[in-house]
Amino acid sequence: MIENSTLRTGGNTIGVWLGKFLVIISKWFKNISFFLDKKGEKIILKNKPIIVTNPSSKLYNPFTLGVHFTVGTNEKYQITLEGDYKKEYKECENGDVKLTENEMFMIIHQHKKDWFKKE
Repeated sequence: MIENSTLRTGGNTIGVWLGKFLVIISKWFKNISFFLDKKGEKIILKNKPIIVTNPSSKLYNPFTLGVHFTVGTNEKYQITLEGDYKKEYKECENGDVKLTENEMFMIIHQHKKDWFKKE
């Protein structure tokens, strides 16, 4: 077929249409896979377990208990709890409370929303 001094020979309009359709579909799948990839990474980060180590506790006064611990490898956090610790304060020396490691981990776990990072 000759149009405007140009010869068009061969080709298949259905093949061209099918090729364009496949390109559109592949771009759609690419966008969906990118979205799913990012969503999956967020879910992994949100649900990954947090490693808590080195708990220690100290009574600053008869009404304030501080629990210090490490999250991950080097991020230091603490929790400050207010309550009536008069009996424990009398029994401790230099503010060092006699809490077991399990008791400190229970306090850390129960007060996760109260964690704040030490600078």
